[in-house]
Amino acid sequence: MSGLSTNPGGPLLGRWEKPFEMLLGSATALILACIMLLTCVDVAGRYVMSMPVPGALEATEIMMGALIFASLPLVTLRNQQVTIDLFAHLIPSVVKPALQAVIQVTSGLCMAVISWRLWVKGGQMIGQGDTTAVLQLKVWPLVYFMSVLAAVTAVILLLMIRQKDAAGGSGEV
Repeated sequence: MSGLSTNPGGPLLGRWEKPFEMLLGSATALILACIMLLTCVDVAGRYVMSMPVPGALEATEIMMGALIFASLPLVTLRNQQVTIDLFAHLIPSVVKPALQAVIQVTSGLCMAVISWRLWVKGGQMIGQGDTTAVLQLKVWPLVYFMSVLAAVTAVILLLMIRQKDAAGGSGEV
């Protein structure tokens, strides 16, 4: 899992990159395994014993939110986002580094806004006592978790600009 970073200037997070990748990679693998196990048990219980797992849908939804936001920093760090390059060949090579920087800044700012809004929403959920319908689980810890990981993703995006500048503006558009 570690050493998969595809950053041109070396490890973006320095000595913390491998432990960071291991921690989030292990967390995402564990969450995904729990989703698969819960789904198998729920389907088996539903069709074999006519007893589905109570709250399986809610638990799956919560784990999916955690999985998506735990994966964002890893995907960003490894520069493995989905990209569409239909028009990339039309962009002059001298413009590509500047365009990449604009894309990184825009993406970083968008993730920062998402993080901020999630943080605000988490506070509102605490105040209102929001819980899930069936399991009565408090939702705010997940929302704060998502907010922190969105902020981490924003920081990674902005650090990638600095690293690409130091590496001579390398990067793909």
